Amino acid sequence: MRTTRTAAVLTTVVVALALPLSGAHAVIVTNDKYYANQTPYGDPASTSIVAPPAGYELFFVENVGRHGARALTGSDTERRALAVWKAASRKGALTTRGKKFDDQVRAFQRAEKKLGYGHLSTVGKAEWRGIGRRTAASYGSFLSAASAKGETVAMQTSPVYRTKQSANYFRLGLQSGVPNLNTAPRTVNQDLLIDEGVSKAGRAAIAKVKRRSTVKAAARQVLLRLYKKSYVDRLSDPVGTAIDVYLLYSTAPGMAGDTRVTFADYVPLSAAKHLAEAIDASNFYRFGPGVAGQSSSYKRARPVLADFFSALDARISGGSTAAVFRLAHGEVTMPFAALIKAPGSEKQASRAFSYGSNPWRGFVAGRLAGNLEWAAYRNAAGEVLVTMRYNEQPVQFNASCTPSAAGPYFYAVSQLKSCLG
Repeated sequence: MRTTRTAAVLTTVVVALALPLSGAHAVIVTNDKYYANQTPYGDPASTSIVAPPAGYELFFVENVGRHGARALTGSDTERRALAVWKAASRKGALTTRGKKFDDQVRAFQRAEKKLGYGHLSTVGKAEWRGIGRRTAASYGSFLSAASAKGETVAMQTSPVYRTKQSANYFRLGLQSGVPNLNTAPRTVNQDLLIDEGVSKAGRAAIAKVKRRSTVKAAARQVLLRLYKKSYVDRLSDPVGTAIDVYLLYSTAPGMAGDTRVTFADYVPLSAAKHLAEAIDASNFYRFGPGVAGQSSSYKRARPVLADFFSALDARISGGSTAAVFRLAHGEVTMPFAALIKAPGSEKQASRAFSYGSNPWRGFVAGRLAGNLEWAAYRNAAGEVLVTMRYNEQPVQFNASCTPSAAGPYFYAVSQLKSCLG
């Protein structure tokens, strides 16, 4: 029953939605439920690649991706939410709907504890297994031939267990299409664990977004579903209290294979939109494009970009590693996308972030299992061209990068080093 329900959730999450950015179209999930960066990746049957120019053959693939859907990383959010609920219960301030909240949180916690806080959910395991399966479908002939020649596929993770789980399920997906796949022992890359880079101006902007009347009204809308007005009126931090409930709501879709609890009854879509905007603003300044003229929010991804070029150069020089797959966190994929100005991550904020003024969205840049991939092709003369996919869909590099005359999605390595470096 759970397997069937999980498949249904993954199927309904995936919807083709054209995003015309940088002259390319990326197929992404919809944002109609406003889950922000906790939006599940989905498990489409197939994805697309751009055929290489005549005379070019694939010889290297590399990526960086966020781990799959997971339980909450700890119990702090739930403990805070339950503390507010218990205080309201003692005062007789619960609504009829709110009386169910305690039992639902505890049911959710039971599912999380069974998995382990921060560990992959059933959905998360399926996400990376699916990416592996589709990667094998796209590049299986190349990976099989490379393995037959004794070449290897490298897998790197952060030190955190959920990235190691993701790598394992990705490998299983790959091997379902390439049974003879030759994978090197998985290694830990400390550069795949990145701290936030929010500046003083960024922190001020985050606080400003949380003070918006629309965010305050959305918070109140959520809280009044749980508590009586007199109790809500006395809360010291209604926005923070509502965001704790929202975080349960946005985490629940990724837990759909492990529990039926959704918290959707407490977070109407009209409120979810504005609370998601507040969450997106926080991530935008902590890990995304950030404040205009500043690079602190994304500069910590530079070692990851350097590793992309280093691995590519090693392959060009005759190295035997045919592919490098990096499993990391949203705290890596978001700044990496901002650093290379991937579609949707090109624009910094000169005033406080809002959905109306900036195209950046957590459900694209920070999405669960979201990934950026480079594939390198070489011709008989040794000339190398690189193309990129974002969440498994072909996209162009940013507008400062000049494509090759051979095709609008293909770039010389020297050009990428110049425009991305």
